[in-house]
Amino acid sequence: MSKANDLLEALEDLTWENYVDIADGVTQFNKLEIDTEMARQASVYSYYQGLLSIAKKRLDDANLDLTKYTAQTRKEKKASTVAKQTAKDLDDFVESTEEFVEYSKEVNNASFKYTLLKGLVSSLEHKKDMLVQLSSNRRAEANLYR
Repeated sequence: MSKANDLLEALEDLTWENYVDIADGVTQFNKLEIDTEMARQASVYSYYQGLLSIAKKRLDDANLDLTKYTAQTRKEKKASTVAKQTAKDLDDFVESTEEFVEYSKEVNNASFKYTLLKGLVSSLEHKKDMLVQLSSNRRAEANLYR
């Protein structure tokens, strides 16, 4: 399996239950190998940024599906009813359907994964800053002993 497929599978499997383990895994490092960690950081960051982009696309697609369903259902209800429907009546009808609930759940799930990934990307940004600072501190300490 390719690394890209592994990442997509990780996105599918992302839950709150495994989020903490993933966050711990991507942010831990060996203080004695700062140079190696700094060299890996860009790749790891780019993997998670890519996953964040995929999650954002899925969120946008889910929102579009919900919007499309809402518009179509409102239009169909308006056309099928002789009595004049208010906007509130149409909203009530649409929001009471099982399909609306399912589309809304899809949006919520996509939003949840997007937010989790956003947190992981943010933690990787913090890790980078910390690695840069530790590297700077190490160089400054080395200069003290020259």
